[in-house]
Amino acid sequence: MTDLGQPALPAAVRQQLVSIAAELMGRTPIAELPGSVRRFARFAPAKRVRLGASEIAAALAVETGFRDAVAEVVAQSAPELVGQVSGGNPPATADPVDVAVIAYLLRPPGWTELLADIADRLAGADRQRESDAELDRLRAELARLTEQVQALTRDRDQLRTAARAGTAEQSEQLAELRRRLRTGQSELRTARREAEQLADERDRLRAELDRNLADEALDLRRARARIAALESGQEADRRSQRATREHDEARLWVLLETVTAAAAGLRRELDLTEPGSRPADLVGAGNGQPAGARPSVADGPLLQRLLDGAHVHLIVDGYNLTKTGYGGLPLADQRTRLVSSLGPLAARTGIEVTVAFDGTAAPVGAAASLPTPRGVRVLFSAPGQLADDLIRELLRAEPAGRTVVVASSDQAVAASVRSAGGWSTSAEVLLGRLERS
Repeated sequence: MTDLGQPALPAAVRQQLVSIAAELMGRTPIAELPGSVRRFARFAPAKRVRLGASEIAAALAVETGFRDAVAEVVAQSAPELVGQVSGGNPPATADPVDVAVIAYLLRPPGWTELLADIADRLAGADRQRESDAELDRLRAELARLTEQVQALTRDRDQLRTAARAGTAEQSEQLAELRRRLRTGQSELRTARREAEQLADERDRLRAELDRNLADEALDLRRARARIAALESGQEADRRSQRATREHDEARLWVLLETVTAAAAGLRRELDLTEPGSRPADLVGAGNGQPAGARPSVADGPLLQRLLDGAHVHLIVDGYNLTKTGYGGLPLADQRTRLVSSLGPLAARTGIEVTVAFDGTAAPVGAAASLPTPRGVRVLFSAPGQLADDLIRELLRAEPAGRTVVVASSDQAVAASVRSAGGWSTSAEVLLGRLERS
């Protein structure tokens, strides 16, 4: 059964009716609910109110059975108030919203007028609350404006104080600036006087400089004239020296031609041919003789020039070189490495190379007959004899005037070489030469 022509409900009354009905829907079978609100029955009460408030309010307005069920719940919760409202005597102290809810649900005689009266009272209460709220807002705004006025007053006082202090400070700064200005003007006058003095000194120095430049220019012309005279004399000396040198070279050429022809004639007369052995092969025969002593030490470049000469004999102090260059190897490997590195040097330069080793570590058996590179002679000293003594015998065996180079860092050996008229070089120099090979 439906009921139409409902009066308008205040918002608070409508909200309470919907809340009560939403709570009831959770305890009522879905089949007994109006069709328009059944889809909200599965929701929680708060969600029913939020999503189905309009549908629930409409159902309360038109569905008498649904409204009666809600009225029964209200009657059970507040039976005394329900009886008073139904009797037409609602108490003056009762909440008008509760009275309106009961009147809407039970609908006693004169309920519409009661709802209208409650709506008016609620509207007046709302207007009173709005007026009170607006009054509170205006009071708060007045308090805020009062605080702003007080703050502005304080700021004005502070600004006045700061202005007075700033004026005093500006007066002090102005006085200081005036004092500095007077000081600066005084310093400027002093600086101008000094600048004038400096200008006078500059003019004096410039005049003195001009005089000095003129004197130097005169001296320069004199010096150039003298240089020209000296260059002329030097050119005459060079021509004279060139003529003398050409004369000496002509005489030397004639002398060398004479010596060469005499040597060739002597070689033919004595019928000399290249010998089958060299002096170093005859060490011990006693056929050598010492030459005049002379200091002769060969560095790297000089050693290179000596090795490029003809009929040069290079004698190497074997273990002295190997222990300097690669002493960490066994003795046999040291000997092999040194002799192998001397082979290319002998082949490239065509010099005679002899390596002298101490006989105490001489190889025996098959090792003693190992082949040596072409042009390299390997000798071991006799028992009880050192390689130094063997080197001295080799020096004595060479004829006077032949170029002999001994490579050893032993100072005693170097002294013997120089006393015999040979050239001595250190082990490091020869090792460097072998490494470049």
